Amino acid sequence: MSATVLISGLGVIVALAGMAVLIFKRISPIIIGPLAAIFVCITSQLNVFEGTTQTYMQGVAGFFTSYFFIFLLGNIFGNIYQNSGAAGKIGIMISNTFGAKRCMLACLISAAILSYGGINSFVIIFAVYPIALKMFEEADLPTYLLPGIVCGGMWTFAMTGPFTPQIPNVVSMQYLGTPAYAGLLPGLAGGIAQVILIVLFMNWCGKRAKTRGEHFVWPDKVKRVEEDTAAPSGIVSVIPILTVLVLFNIPKLDLDITICLLIGIILALILFWKYLPKSEMLTMFNSAATSSILVIINTAVIVGFGAVVKGTPFYAFATEVLMNSDANPYVVAAFGANIFAGILGSASGGIALMYETLGDTFLDYASQGYNIEFIHRLCADGSGGLDSLPWNGSIVSVFAICNTTHKLSYKYNFVTCLVVPIACTFLIALPICIIFG
Repeated sequence: MSATVLISGLGVIVALAGMAVLIFKRISPIIIGPLAAIFVCITSQLNVFEGTTQTYMQGVAGFFTSYFFIFLLGNIFGNIYQNSGAAGKIGIMISNTFGAKRCMLACLISAAILSYGGINSFVIIFAVYPIALKMFEEADLPTYLLPGIVCGGMWTFAMTGPFTPQIPNVVSMQYLGTPAYAGLLPGLAGGIAQVILIVLFMNWCGKRAKTRGEHFVWPDKVKRVEEDTAAPSGIVSVIPILTVLVLFNIPKLDLDITICLLIGIILALILFWKYLPKSEMLTMFNSAATSSILVIINTAVIVGFGAVVKGTPFYAFATEVLMNSDANPYVVAAFGANIFAGILGSASGGIALMYETLGDTFLDYASQGYNIEFIHRLCADGSGGLDSLPWNGSIVSVFAICNTTHKLSYKYNFVTCLVVPIACTFLIALPICIIFG
């Protein structure tokens, strides 16, 4: 390893560590992202002006362009559910079904169902947050625990497991030519273990919070819905969500998620119209539009940093080491996916970049007799591990939506969305692949 590569690598590591510290200090990602990019450019001897004004901004703009309407429509969809009381009614219905004692399981299932339905995680949090609030109120649990269980439902097994239409599974199918259920055995085994461990951990955290005398407090900015509040029934309230899920998953229609969301919004307005506060409609839509910009920018500025890292000597060195590694291909798949996802702070961005870099290597492994479906599953599983480090823009956005902070909530997300998925990948899925592959 040359001095240039070593200094470049140290620069990337220091930048990532600095981002984590600054995020905990509640400094905006909009400031952190460019600063980290500049630091990496300097330590990697890249042109700072080109790195920030071109490479960095192209990464930011690319993400913004790709996901703007998903963020905007998802936020509007969620706001309609909150302000009409429909989300609260769904929460009441689910709470009555599962009971307060199974609050964590109910929240995880709610998020996982939407994720397995193909709904983007940014849309899921808008819809599930008010539902989960009602269940947390019933169970009398502090709300700083809420992101840990909801994200555990939408960013783990439901995002990376067999059959899911989420990006890690879809991208693996596209690059490797494998089916959605590829690696069914290791995928199911790891997924079931994740469900059990996440629920057990969050239940334990809830019990500890109660022991400390902590209780539920309803957030000031969120509309409260009581059982006798005038609002759509629980059954009627799920119709727009189910409509979005069904439309998105009908292959013959091949509808983009933005079209499905727009239809869901129109249907929600029709069904919930009498329950929406007419005098606050303009404020509601303006608020949704404004907050959606903040949410997407928080994510895009970190993805832009990843775009700069791609051009560093360290990145070139690291990818070459992975490509020429003598390690077991299944280990390379699981380890590589985690590294790429961690650097970019994104499961979707990380796995796409990994296949661009190592896709031919994985196909070569298949020609040597290794099970390409197992590689598919390990790559997908791996992308859902280190993507949940503190600088993940999606985590910043989720905490903002849930009215909490990294200091209060990140340690729970760290366990449910990082420790548990990585442990299940390397201790359950990977050994199964090695034994049967």
